[in-house]
Amino acid sequence: MDNEPKPFSPEVEEDIKESLKRCSPETIDAAIAYRRDGDTSQIPTVIMGILERVMEPEERSKLTEATDETRINEDLGIDSLTMVEVIMMVEESLDITVDNDELRGLSTVGDVKGFIATKTAG
Repeated sequence: MDNEPKPFSPEVEEDIKESLKRCSPETIDAAIAYRRDGDTSQIPTVIMGILERVMEPEERSKLTEATDETRINEDLGIDSLTMVEVIMMVEESLDITVDNDELRGLSTVGDVKGFIATKTAG
């Protein structure tokens, strides 16, 4: 499988909406803007929206105060299995590929944002 992004099309937009269907409209719009325009400034919105989606509803308020230093497991309560789900959703919505081995050093929100930004930069 090559790493060339699929050209943006109505089908790609529908795929994004489907893979992020339980995320906020802002998250979906950000993923579409990234895929359509290559706007990397949208990546943090996508990541935070996906994190919000996988968190328990009563825990989601923690994200409003989250910084790049916020720890994924200890502060947000996201375990490694859920983190794999997060990365799978990021892969689908941003059209990137992540190896499981690459996830080992990701312990904070900032780690995830930086890692995904690097992956999308090529």
